Amino acid sequence: MGWWAIVSEKINVGDELFTPGRGKEGFRKRPFKIISITPLGMNIASGKSNIPLEKACFEAIEKAFALNSILWLRVASLHENEPLKDSIDELIRNTTGSQLARGNYIASIIEHCGLVRYAMRAGKKGIELPSG
Repeated sequence: MGWWAIVSEKINVGDELFTPGRGKEGFRKRPFKIISITPLGMNIASGKSNIPLEKACFEAIEKAFALNSILWLRVASLHENEPLKDSIDELIRNTTGSQLARGNYIASIIEHCGLVRYAMRAGKKGIELPSG
């Protein structure tokens, strides 16, 4: 079963999740709410913003992990023109062409669904496949 199918099954409209926050303990987590889900993606509300998360964002991360099972993707979003190297945002932007910073939200959703886990490397938070 593909990651989008798993996410669509486990996430519901109205669910409230939290961005991963900084560091090992996840300081400065911020809530966001799932406001709609369609076969093509979902929309979330974060603060006063409505943010689209296309199915392609989830598929890009799934494909990257399928190609490299020991991959580690940084979880850090900057609202800059250039995303951080080896980050979820960099992968999503390279795949979709969108300049939106959505990595923190995507990471939180796929971690909540058990598809990835948070891991620290050199003091930076990222995601990797769960060891199993």
